Amino acid sequence: MEMKLANRAKPRAKKKAAKGKITSRGTVATLPRKSKSKKRGIGDNSGLHAVPDEVIERNLSMLKTKKKALDKVVADYKEDLDQARGVYRSARKLAKKEGVNLKAFDILMDLESDDMGHVQVNYADVARYQKLTDSPLLQLDMFSGMLAPEPKVDANLQGQAAGKNAEPESNNPFTPGSEDFVAWAEGYVTGQQMNMDKFAGQH
Repeated sequence: MEMKLANRAKPRAKKKAAKGKITSRGTVATLPRKSKSKKRGIGDNSGLHAVPDEVIERNLSMLKTKKKALDKVVADYKEDLDQARGVYRSARKLAKKEGVNLKAFDILMDLESDDMGHVQVNYADVARYQKLTDSPLLQLDMFSGMLAPEPKVDANLQGQAAGKNAEPESNNPFTPGSEDFVAWAEGYVTGQQMNMDKFAGQH
């Protein structure tokens, strides 16, 4: 009886946790396996200490030279840009002081930087939308009849078609001596030659 009581009095030994597992609220969760470490070569940050000094020195010297050259270009560009902006701002202030509508000028510059065909189409669409929405900007109605310019014709292809159709060379619709006139004439000769080749192939 005394032996049993003595055994009960001994503290229980803690069970060792299973390797790779942890207990959590009565459940067992498996720990992720450790990934195998990849070999790192020259170029990885962890291996910088293994790079020879002469390689580091060569690259640092090259990088410093290139960085200084870049900084100089940026500084020169910024100086020129700031100067040009200052001159332009001064010119705008003077123009505004003398009564120039700078907003109208800015619109003009935007239009001049765009393709003429796009400008015409945009204004024609503005006039159209103005009517559809009963816009009070009636002054834009002057652009309602605007149409985009006709696409440039391919004079050479026109000449080819005329030559294939055996039309007279006098059918050239362009002004004599103009670029389109010459292109049409060259296409006409090509069209005739194509007809001759086709005829020769049939015999």
